[in-house]
Amino acid sequence: MTRKQYCDIFISGGGLAGLMTALSLADKFSNIICCDPNLEFDSDSSGLPQDRRVTALFNSSLDYLANLIPLEALLTDCGKRLSEIEIVEAGGKGKLIQTTSFKSHCIDRTEFGWVIPNENLRKALIAKVLQNPRITTLSKNGVEKVITRTKEAHILLSNGDRVVSRLVIGADGKNSRVRECLGINTNRISLPQSGITFNVRHQLPLSHKSIEIYKSGGPFTIIPLPGEDKYSSNIIWMDSSKNIDIYSHMDSNSFAMEVTKRSLGMVGNIEITSPLLKWSGTYQMANKLSHERAVLIAEAAHNLPPIGAQGLNLTINDIKLLNEQLDKSEDPGDFKVLKDYYSIRYLPTLLKFVGTNFLNLMSFSNILPLKIIRKEGANIFANNRQLQSMLIKFGLGEGLFEVKPFSRKE
Repeated sequence: MTRKQYCDIFISGGGLAGLMTALSLADKFSNIICCDPNLEFDSDSSGLPQDRRVTALFNSSLDYLANLIPLEALLTDCGKRLSEIEIVEAGGKGKLIQTTSFKSHCIDRTEFGWVIPNENLRKALIAKVLQNPRITTLSKNGVEKVITRTKEAHILLSNGDRVVSRLVIGADGKNSRVRECLGINTNRISLPQSGITFNVRHQLPLSHKSIEIYKSGGPFTIIPLPGEDKYSSNIIWMDSSKNIDIYSHMDSNSFAMEVTKRSLGMVGNIEITSPLLKWSGTYQMANKLSHERAVLIAEAAHNLPPIGAQGLNLTINDIKLLNEQLDKSEDPGDFKVLKDYYSIRYLPTLLKFVGTNFLNLMSFSNILPLKIIRKEGANIFANNRQLQSMLIKFGLGEGLFEVKPFSRKE
């Protein structure tokens, strides 16, 4: 027997973005539904495959996240401070050409942010969601259809139930069903490129620094894993789809040798410690971020190359700004409120989308003019501290929003 439910806000997507959105809006709205077609909403995440990925969160994102979960405890238990980003230009034969270090003291901070395991962050968010009486979760129940009207939106769920909501939020990933139902198109950038991510142990220590190595094919990023161990890291490797396919079918020892070679030996010999997670090099941005009684956030709105830790940090800025706009009206689906969100949010998001894709294209391409631009750009920033500071602040999202830096007590 089907049933009909009413709510203030309906969120499609139970990942990090959906959970954070539900918690951030629960102070103002008393009836929020969060659903996901694939995920279980349980406190120990036992219904999920193990997620070995990590997320680098900037100080501005941590400041906002601290309002939602007990962040100090999370950082103490499983966080790692990130205070330096090293950008490396590699030659065609895998030789180090130039290194530029961006350090947090350039912007008078003790760190840029913290590295947190996705799995631990999700557990902390779910625990708070399940404790909140204003949030209802629907496990393994997805959106089939969305029809919007002037005063409400009607949602048909995969189990046949219906929901009437004053606002629908699509936080359901790059293949967003909500976006599809609303008829919102995307602008896509596709390259014959793929990416893989995995965890490693390495011979040389790496503490509070991430390394991004740029070479034709795509960036290769080494991110230190949280904890006291200085010899474990997460790798994000982007290259031509042909090469990634070859690497992903290698035996463990041969693949470890290729990873060591691609890392230029900067952390010594490498041992693979986790399965590989692979994705294609197609990135997109919705050409509208809002619709009648609906709004898109996170990867439903923008899916960027994994460069400069923009993904989840950009999502948190979505949530922060949406929350600020919804504070202006008792009706969360108010036309003017959603229009203002779109007007304020679209250009900064577009700049990040274009910027990260341009950097990715420069790294991917073997065309000489682009390689020269990449090298000379690195030269300019390496020798100008003021430009370094401007680039860092743009990457951190500062200047686009008023943010109070989060600083963990020692």
